[in-house]
Order: sequence, then C-alpha cells, then structure tokens
Amino acid sequence: MDDYSSQNNQSHNDQWDRWNSSSANSSYYNQPVHKPYGQSFSLASFILGVLSVTLGCCGISLPLSALGILFALLVYRKGQKLNSTAKSGLVLSCIGALVGVCSIVYVILAMPNLMQQMEEWTQLEEQYGSDSYTEFLERYYDYLSDYYEMPENQ
Repeated sequence: MDDYSSQNNQSHNDQWDRWNSSSANSSYYNQPVHKPYGQSFSLASFILGVLSVTLGCCGISLPLSALGILFALLVYRKGQKLNSTAKSGLVLSCIGALVGVCSIVYVILAMPNLMQQMEEWTQLEEQYGSDSYTEFLERYYDYLSDYYEMPENQ
C-alpha cells in the first residue's frame, strides 16, 4: 500500500508520461494539460503595447511602451523563448514608443504656430467682440479674406 501511494505521488510530481498517464494529467484525447507558464508577463507586455499604440497621441504612450518592452524582456530573461504574445507585445510597444516620440516632436515643433494663432484669436476677440458664435465666424472670415486678399464670393 505504501509502495503504491509513493509511486502514485512520484508519477504526479514527475513530468507527464504520454503512455503511462492517469486521467488527471491528460485531457479528453489523452493530450497533456500544461499549466500556463510565464504568460502573465507576455500578456502584460501585449496589453501595454496595444495601449501605447492606441494612446500614442497622449503623453502616456511613452511610459506604457517602456513597461511593455520591459515585460517582454523579462519573459526573455527567464530563459524562455518569446512566445507570440510576447513578440507582438514587444513590437507593439516599440511602435507605441515611436508614435509617442513623434507626437512629442510634433507638439514641440507646432507649438509656436499654435501660440501665434491663439494671440491672433484673442486680438480678434478684443477688436470685434464676440456677440455670438456665427457673428464671430463671419468676422473671422472677413479678417482672413482681408489678410490673404481673397476675392469676395458672389
């Protein structure tokens, strides 16, 4: 009796044997049931990669992509090959980092023009006043047509 229980415990602790398996270690078609290993970091990398790409126009893209790259590298550091989820998370995180850097560069380069437009709009508001939105748009159109010397519509 003791030999059977020790042998049974040993079979549960050892790696799954295809030919000598109990139903507890196999699925319906006698295929091994593996516990997921190390998939939490790869899934986190994938989710953060997707978020970093979708939130690329926000300032939150760079930290999310950095965390996604970190989690993908942690999967690789554990000695495991990168599974498809970790690879796609790594690629998406790199794309998210690129989009985040491009959006920051765009904002830095476009900021002087935006500030100039804001100054022009405040000058227009002070000059013409803002009675209603449609009147403001008509006056702004008149200002632009005078500024760019556009012909009058007939």
